Amino acid sequence: MFRSVHLRELVAKKLQPSLGRKIHLNSRPRAAFFVLVIGLPALAFAALTLRITLAESWGKTEDLQRMQRALALDSSNPELHRTLGLLYLWGQSGTATQAVQELHKAVELNPYSATCWSGLSKACYAAGDQACAGQAVLRAMELTPSKPQYAWEAVLHQVNAGRRSEAVSASARFLRLQPVRAGEVFQLLQRGFEDLEFIWNELVSTSGNIQTMLAYLDFLSQKGNFELAERCWQQIISSRPPASFTAVQPYLERLLAAGHYAEAARVWRYLLRNGGVALPPDNDKDNLIFNGSFEQLPLNGGFDWRHSPQTYLEVDFANPSAHSGRRALQLQFTVLNNSDYEPVYQLVPVMPGQRYLLTAFVRSEEITSDSGPRLRVVDPNCPACLTVETEDTTGTSPWRQVWRTFQAGPETEVVRISIWRPRGRSFPMDITGRFWIDDVSLHPLRCVASNTPGPLPCNGN
Repeated sequence: MFRSVHLRELVAKKLQPSLGRKIHLNSRPRAAFFVLVIGLPALAFAALTLRITLAESWGKTEDLQRMQRALALDSSNPELHRTLGLLYLWGQSGTATQAVQELHKAVELNPYSATCWSGLSKACYAAGDQACAGQAVLRAMELTPSKPQYAWEAVLHQVNAGRRSEAVSASARFLRLQPVRAGEVFQLLQRGFEDLEFIWNELVSTSGNIQTMLAYLDFLSQKGNFELAERCWQQIISSRPPASFTAVQPYLERLLAAGHYAEAARVWRYLLRNGGVALPPDNDKDNLIFNGSFEQLPLNGGFDWRHSPQTYLEVDFANPSAHSGRRALQLQFTVLNNSDYEPVYQLVPVMPGQRYLLTAFVRSEEITSDSGPRLRVVDPNCPACLTVETEDTTGTSPWRQVWRTFQAGPETEVVRISIWRPRGRSFPMDITGRFWIDDVSLHPLRCVASNTPGPLPCNGN
């Protein structure tokens, strides 16, 4: 009773200054009426909160009927209109027209939502309203210029609409945000306009981005258009700073894989001249083998040494037990095994019909097999035309020189020089032990000095 009287007096005192007159709450009916008037807004607010919470809960579902009930509770929620519109668009019930209506409502309620505009663009496209779709997708991109998603949607729309200049503009924006997806852009533009030179002239060459230009070379070579790729390459090297080996490697590798050896050799020479590939410390310009003394770690690509892991074999390109310099290549056969091994090789450009002398220094330690490691020369395009090898190395032996002469075929442009161990054919066949090789060289016979081991220049095999 005391608390009730005290509450009535306290409320009366609080209201008196603002009302300008005294309110008496001494009777129960008056007090009850006052509490009802004060409590109604709070109850209404609680009911509204409950409706919004329930609407949000229903709005998280993909069930069309529950989504419609959610909108009945909270019709001013743009996200609910967006979600319902997408359900009409992608679901089994509803039409593109219904989707457009809901998504129009969503952007009216929240004109700054890129997701709502993006949804509207899709619905308008499905409904056949290209003008609406274009305006909506551009609005989404303008609202969030740093998000690649909406730039990509703009590219898709402009290509589909057949607008070449607008597609290039949207593509340029997208590539600034996502340069690693250049291949997808080129593919889409090619399908849309079927004009590879247009893509180069209007988008790629004007980008100022060497990575995008080189990615386009890779794209062209992947499509087999090496003629256009060559013209683009000439423009790149004539007007751009030198490119790194890593950036050029995809194009270079596709040239090699397609047998375009002459062009690959020109790209390699460009990299050597401009620092894209470092010259070895002991570089011999007359030696056609690159990094023949293994004084630097190989690039595993281009016209440098290539290597791949093989079972029971360890490869060390920086072994200190060198014949000359600081390093040699060591192969260690770790487990008794009788397999073919070709862990290391290099592609070397040659002149058709030219005779060559291949030499190297090798040593071994406890090589157990009757078939030891050796150097082998093969024409990769015609192994039957050219396959020769040096003598093998077995047992334990100090550094010694091995050599072999050969003549390139009339159409041979490149040879594959590898360290090869074929399967053993007589006891003992399994191989273990260690093998070293250093100072590998390849010279045309006309350039061989008179003190070169082996036959006299240009004579015999």
